Amino acid sequence: MKISKKLLAIILAVVLIVSTVAVAAVSVNAAAGDKVYCRASFTPNCYMWKKNTEENNHAWPGVAMTKVAGETDVYVYTVPADKFDMIIFNGSGQTTDMSYPGGNKLYDFATNKWEDYSSDPVPVITVSKDGGGFKGSVDVTITVTDADSAYYTVDNGAQVAINGTATVKIGANSPEGASIKLDISATNSYGTTTKSCTFKKRSSTGPATDGSTSDPVGGNYATNPNNGYGKRKTITVDGDKSDWEQSMLIAQGVANDDPRVYAGWSMHEIAFDDYAMYAAWDDTNLYIMYEMANVQDVVASGEDYPMTQGNLWINNIPVFLYIFTGNGNITHGETAGGTLWNSGNTLDAHADHVVAYSTNATNGPFIFTADDDGLLDADNPDLTIARADTGINIKWGNGKTLSGTLMGISKAGKSNRTPGDCVDGQLTDFYSKGHKASMDMFYEMSIPLAKLDISASDIETNGIGVLKISTFGTSGMDCLPYDLSMCDNAAKPYSADSSTSMEKEDEDHITVPMARVGKAFTPGAVQPPTEAQIQPTDPPVIPTDPPVIPTEPPVIPTEPPVDIVLGDADDDGDVSVLDATYIQRSEANIALPSPLNERNADVDGDEDVTILDATYIQRFVAGIIKRFPAQS
Repeated sequence: MKISKKLLAIILAVVLIVSTVAVAAVSVNAAAGDKVYCRASFTPNCYMWKKNTEENNHAWPGVAMTKVAGETDVYVYTVPADKFDMIIFNGSGQTTDMSYPGGNKLYDFATNKWEDYSSDPVPVITVSKDGGGFKGSVDVTITVTDADSAYYTVDNGAQVAINGTATVKIGANSPEGASIKLDISATNSYGTTTKSCTFKKRSSTGPATDGSTSDPVGGNYATNPNNGYGKRKTITVDGDKSDWEQSMLIAQGVANDDPRVYAGWSMHEIAFDDYAMYAAWDDTNLYIMYEMANVQDVVASGEDYPMTQGNLWINNIPVFLYIFTGNGNITHGETAGGTLWNSGNTLDAHADHVVAYSTNATNGPFIFTADDDGLLDADNPDLTIARADTGINIKWGNGKTLSGTLMGISKAGKSNRTPGDCVDGQLTDFYSKGHKASMDMFYEMSIPLAKLDISASDIETNGIGVLKISTFGTSGMDCLPYDLSMCDNAAKPYSADSSTSMEKEDEDHITVPMARVGKAFTPGAVQPPTEAQIQPTDPPVIPTDPPVIPTEPPVIPTEPPVDIVLGDADDDGDVSVLDATYIQRSEANIALPSPLNERNADVDGDEDVTILDATYIQRFVAGIIKRFPAQS
C-alpha cells in the first residue's frame, strides 16, 4: 500500500505543480507523544512510516486527525511511537512524501510550508447545538474556558456577558422560516476566539408538496406501493441484505429497461438498471438500499460483456440521491454553469440535499446543499460536506432480489422493443428463465441524520422525499421512482459512438414525485387562499367616456378560425401537467387515448413536437415562465 501511495503522491506533485515544501534537511525520528499539526479546509489524515521499511502508524490513508479546540481549521495528531521519520497528510488534498520535522510543527495546505505551532491557551468556545433547524424554540448552552471576558449576541443585538456558561433561548418569538444568528466572542491575553452559529426555525407542519409537476408513472412502476414508507429499524451496512424487509419498499422499477435495450443493437456495455429502492431509519441514520439488475445473460447472451466485465463497483460512474427534508433552500439540480457534475439532470420536485458519489465510492460521497438562489456549488465549502466528513457508509453485494422475483420484459433490440413498453407491458420473472442472481447487485448506505439537519422525529412527523438517479456518460440512464425522460431518446444514437444510445448524453428533466420516507404529505398542511383573500382590494374602473362605435362593418372571415390553445396537447381545453405527460408518452411511443394536438403542443414554435415542448409546458404550469416561446 505504501508503494502505491507514494506513486500517487509523485503523480499529484507533477500534475498539480505543488510548490516546494520547506522541510528539515535531515529526517528527525518522531518521539512517542509528539504532536504534529495540519491546517486544512477538510479533516486530514496523517500517514507516517519509517523510511525504506513497511512500518507505519496505520494502513493507508492513515489516521484521521482531530480538530484543535478553539481553532477553525487546525488539526492535531499525537505520534504513537518513536520509530517514524516520514509523513504525509491527505484527504481532499495530499502532500508529497515529507521528512518528519519534529514535534509542535504545523503544515499549512494553503502555503505548502511547515511552521512552528504555538499552543498558547487562547479561549475555547463550545456550544450544545452548532446551528441548524429547530421547531418552536431551542435552548443553546454556551461554555467558555480560558477567557478573561466573553459575551454573545443574537441577531446583532445587545451583548450579553458569559461567566463560564450561559444558556440562551433561540427563536421563541421568531416567525417560521426565520434565520437567527448567534455570535460568541471570548478574549484573554493570548487573543480572541469567535464563533458564529445560524439557526433556522422550521414549519411545525412541514411542506404539503414536493413541487413535482406530474403524477407517478404508475403501471409496473410503483411509488410507495401499498402505502409503504419504509420502517424505523437499525440496519448494519455490511453488504448483506438480511436486515432489510419487503415492507421497507418505497419505489419499484422494472428489469431490462436500460435505454440501450430499445435500440437496434444488442447490449455490449454493463447494464444500468435500477430495480427497487428500500428505506429505513433510526435515531442516528437514514438507511437506503437499492437493487440493480443485469439480465444480459438472458437478453444478450451472445455478447461478451455480461460475464467478463464485472460489477458496477469497479467503475467510477456518478450516482445522485436527491433528498427533500423541507428544511432548507430548494434546488432542482442546477449549478451556476449547468447541472451538478455536468449530469444533465434536473427535476421539478424540490430537493434541499444531494448526496453525490460514484459506483465504486472513490469519488465522494459528498453532500451538497443549495444556496439562496437554489444553486449547487461543489467548490463552496459552506455548502458542501466533503467525503471525509459526511459519515456516510456505503457497501455493495450480489444476489437475489429481496422480493425473490425479477420482473421485466425479456426482449432486446429495435424490432422487439418500444421505448416505454415496460409501463403497462406484460412482465416475466427473469429468474424463471435461468437468469443468474449472482449478476444482480445492490447498494446499501447509512446517512447520518445530523448531516441532513433532521431527526427521526422529523421523518416520522412530516416525512422526507428521496429520488435516486443512475448515470452513464453525462446523463441519467435510470431512476427510482421512474420517469419517462429516462427513455425518451433511447433509440437514437450516441454522438460519440453510434453503437450505443443517446440517453448517455441527453438532458433529462424529471417531473415525477419523489418516494416518501416515514410519512406521506399531510393533507391541508398548506391551505388554499379563501375567497376573501383573493378579492380585489381596489374598486373596478368605470370608464367616463362612451365607447367608440366603429363606422365600418367588421371584416367577416371567409373560413372559420382554427382554435389554437398553446400547451393543450391533449385537447381537453385546459393547460396542465397532463399535457406534458401526453407529449412524453407520445415521444416514448406509448399509446394515447386520443390523438395528440400537434399545433397546440408545439409551444416553442419550431414546427416539431419534442420533449422540449413538454418541459416548457411543465415550467409554464409551475409558474417559472409566463409565456411560451411561440408567443414571444
